[in-house]
Amino acid sequence: MEFAAGGDMFDYVIRHKGTGPGEGLPEALARRFFQQLIFALDFCQRQGIANRDIKLENTLLDDNLPHPNLKLCDFGYSKNEYVDSRPKSVSGTPDYIAPEVLLNDNYDGKTADIWSCGVMLYVMMTAVLPFAKRGDDRSNNLKRLQQLFPRIVAGQYQPPRRASDACKDLLKRLLTPDPTHRISVSQIMCHPWFTVELPPGLLQRNAELGDLPVPATVQTREQIETIVKEARIMQTMGSVPSWVG
Repeated sequence: MEFAAGGDMFDYVIRHKGTGPGEGLPEALARRFFQQLIFALDFCQRQGIANRDIKLENTLLDDNLPHPNLKLCDFGYSKNEYVDSRPKSVSGTPDYIAPEVLLNDNYDGKTADIWSCGVMLYVMMTAVLPFAKRGDDRSNNLKRLQQLFPRIVAGQYQPPRRASDACKDLLKRLLTPDPTHRISVSQIMCHPWFTVELPPGLLQRNAELGDLPVPATVQTREQIETIVKEARIMQTMGSVPSWVG
């Protein structure tokens, strides 16, 4: 794996946020990172992949100073629609979970990822989570979730005070509780706020990349099934499979 020497976006926001309450990154800087995030999301979706755990801690930065590049990571909860892997369970980090994930047992993971990107943009702009409140009971996690989830389902948050009207409009469309009315990736890429200072040709780059080539070292389906079967047998016997170590 590539080493991300710049750490994660959470630490970056904490280090570079403003000094006033609700003041996160400068809007132009937040937009630059958000543009990269959406292009990474678009590439994943073209491959049929939903990450299902997009958050600041799962977006890493390289050491390309003074403008580090963003890398989307941690696909442990991911699903691939092309291999009959539909998302059904509630997964992810509570503050970033989309309403439909909480309400349904069968949802579109790619649309839910867009909601999580909206939460990320909000945090980059404000350095606070959109659906958390200062008076929430943080000593009791269950009680905190009981306070948090109704706000997520209702889409109740305070728009960033220092954000431009265009940014507020995009946030509103990202954090739309009804997934059928939520903005899509292609619509995000056409939004006036998103297209500011966008490098020429970038909108077409993912389409030009096409499908990912399959590495020669990837196991066949039969090999994978054999490995999984052996691992399950060894697990029940308390032994270590022969392919470990």
